[in-house]
Amino acid sequence: MDLINAKGVPTWGRLSNLPGCINWQHYDARNAMGAKRMAWQRRFLFKHFDFHGALGDGFTFGCGMVRLGMLNSTFAYLHTATGLHRIQFDLPLDFGFQSDYKPIGQSSWTHPFKKNHQVLAVRTETSRELNFRFGDTFHGHLSIDCKESETLALNTPIANTGFAYAQKNSGGAITGHVHLNGVDYTLDPEKAGCYHDWTAGFLRRETFWNWACASGRAAPGQPLLSLNVARGVNETSAHENVLWVNGQLNNLPLVLFEYDRDNIHAPWRVYSQCGAVDLQFTPKGSIDDHRNLLVLASRFNQCFGEFNGTVTLKETGATYSLNGLSGWCEDHYAKW
Repeated sequence: MDLINAKGVPTWGRLSNLPGCINWQHYDARNAMGAKRMAWQRRFLFKHFDFHGALGDGFTFGCGMVRLGMLNSTFAYLHTATGLHRIQFDLPLDFGFQSDYKPIGQSSWTHPFKKNHQVLAVRTETSRELNFRFGDTFHGHLSIDCKESETLALNTPIANTGFAYAQKNSGGAITGHVHLNGVDYTLDPEKAGCYHDWTAGFLRRETFWNWACASGRAAPGQPLLSLNVARGVNETSAHENVLWVNGQLNNLPLVLFEYDRDNIHAPWRVYSQCGAVDLQFTPKGSIDDHRNLLVLASRFNQCFGEFNGTVTLKETGATYSLNGLSGWCEDHYAKW
């Protein structure tokens, strides 16, 4: 069954089964006063992003495809002990970008003018695959195993004008490699962490969120842990705060973020008022995108670094240490 029904109304809340398609063209899109949106308006208001992240031994990798309506942006980065390598391309409208908007499906991007610049993301019942190439010096392949890991899927209202469908996988083992300038960075499935976020919907024209993810094993023989928490989006009727333990989803409470907006590389605190989540995050690097184009604007800071602290599950009372786990914390404002 597709996300939007015949009356243009989405299915809401946490979803136990993935929709067949995010059939956004059928959504009964309206403005805040209840007037129906025209087809051309819906085309520009619909947003989508597809982000893959990997946390290896001494390196952090990220690759994203973002559809903004007026333009699309594709980026990738690799942070190692020797520094940060980053690449980004912004193209008008949907030039170079294609997606079937199916939770089990695929998305792709090909630069129309640069040879050997392409990204292919494939979502199957058992894995999340990423193949990317930016010329001859920066390329690779990632595969997240979803056979033994539950998928987080939810759809929440955005004011009275839209919806946000979020589908996340972070609880499975990851394999693959990233190649940069003649060096291969290999992911060890026994140690490495991962993250995949596939989001689509009619998001707020001006949007802000904080997000944190930690993933991997705190020590050999310890369970595979993956934390996903956020504030500012996906908090109406349902939320996305979970901890995967060996692939099994466990709910967490709402959380707060404390950090220095003028110095994002200072330590962060991510915590819940009940004490179930009590984490410190120390950034080791970041990527950013600060642009104000009047019609479009972005204040995007994605930090990568190390977590310390604990998470306690209400259902079981079990407490898990995240000491030494790598991950991300994000501060993101967008006008899109």
